[in-house]
Amino acid sequence: MLIDPKILKDTSTQAAESDRMLGLFRRKKGNRALLNKIMIWMFGPLFLLWTIGLVITYFIAQNIANAPYDRALADHLRMIRHEIEQQAILDGITLPASAINILHGDTGHLVHWEIRDANGNSLGGNSSIPLPDNWAYDNDKIRMRNETIDKHSVRVAYVWGGRDADGMPFMTAVAQSNEMRATLQQEILTGMLTPQLIVLPLAALLAGLGLTQGLEPLNVLQERIRARRANDMSPISAELAPAEIVPLIAAMNSLLHRLAHTHETQRRFVANAAHQLKTPLAGMRTQAELALRERSPDKLNASLEQLVRGSERATRLVNQLLTLARAESPDGPQLRPGEQVDLNRLAEQQALNWVDAALQKRIDLGFERSAAPMTITGDALMLAELLNNLIENALVYSPPGGWITVRVGGDPLSAYIEVEDSGPGIPEEDKSRVFDRFYRVLGTDTDGSGLGLSIVKEIAELHEGTVEFMPTGSRLGKKGGTCLRVTFSRIKPQIPAPGHAAG
Repeated sequence: MLIDPKILKDTSTQAAESDRMLGLFRRKKGNRALLNKIMIWMFGPLFLLWTIGLVITYFIAQNIANAPYDRALADHLRMIRHEIEQQAILDGITLPASAINILHGDTGHLVHWEIRDANGNSLGGNSSIPLPDNWAYDNDKIRMRNETIDKHSVRVAYVWGGRDADGMPFMTAVAQSNEMRATLQQEILTGMLTPQLIVLPLAALLAGLGLTQGLEPLNVLQERIRARRANDMSPISAELAPAEIVPLIAAMNSLLHRLAHTHETQRRFVANAAHQLKTPLAGMRTQAELALRERSPDKLNASLEQLVRGSERATRLVNQLLTLARAESPDGPQLRPGEQVDLNRLAEQQALNWVDAALQKRIDLGFERSAAPMTITGDALMLAELLNNLIENALVYSPPGGWITVRVGGDPLSAYIEVEDSGPGIPEEDKSRVFDRFYRVLGTDTDGSGLGLSIVKEIAELHEGTVEFMPTGSRLGKKGGTCLRVTFSRIKPQIPAPGHAAG
């Protein structure tokens, strides 16, 4: 794509605007947003795990609180059964005073007891103790469950297998309030959770401080970038940066390198355009002023013809400058790796476009196609521009009555386009410099900008091709001439993606 003049504004203004937007972005979403995101991802799962831990802790505390009371309740159950086994339950049940004292304990530990026969009939004790939902006649196996008596939660334990003095079987049941268990469970939970409630906020505070300190290198990097001059495109040093942000710095340095290349391309384009257009524009102005003063139609027509030729040269120069900028720009031509270009067809079409110009100069312009198809991967428009510059260069330097041959050839590994002319040739000492911009061989009495071969080289390198001088033979007994060949690889050609053009 061609460089839009709108993008050629002052680079310092662009950098200042970017710096302002960077500061605004930091104020809105800067390191604090990153810190918040890290804190959320750290403490979100941690809070979820802490909640799960609370539930687990509750059940653990419940089991810890139940264990000693269940053991005591089992002891009371065995003691009552032992006392009843010494009696005949059909004659009445009485418990000794010592057993009653143990069962009564204090008010919070009052234990109710009951004896039932095999049919579930109450034989003694507190008949309000609920019967089990499912009878289980497992002898000597103590079973426990939670029940409600008079809207109070109680713990009930019962066991079968007791036999009185007459051998009659009976069931022994005891019940105790859960209030003391709940109190113990609450104390256990308080003891276990209080340290967590104290430590967790401290851990969050310390983690926040640690993260803030850990992210400090990002703040330092930001300040270093903000302190740089607007036109400073030098790489950012990663010596003091943590290993985690070294890839970020490397990516920023790559961006700075591309920006520097773009800036240099724009600067060179503006400088070249200003330098090269100054002379033709001055000449056009001079011819226009002469035309305004002329009264003779012949002289007026001569001035206007000079003005037209000057405008044509200026137009050609601008087009060459734009082509050169397009070829070397990192945002240059959108090469499509899948576009196949037939060099035979391309060369024939472009040679036909120059037939009229060759006839006007009495030059024999010929075309020699390759016997086999020569197809490469590339950009047809850029390749056409490359060939046009080669043909135009040959037309400019070939004398009237000379000849130019456009030739296509190659093999399975490579293909080439070749332009040979009968011009004066290029001295050996100048062959290494003719591809420099604006360089022209001394002693040639021709008009030109010195950009043609520079464009050829840029487009060739863009397609990973090479440009070289080939030996010229003798034709019609005339020696000399120039033969330039552009060679392209036909084996898995790698066309640079946009943004990586040669320059």
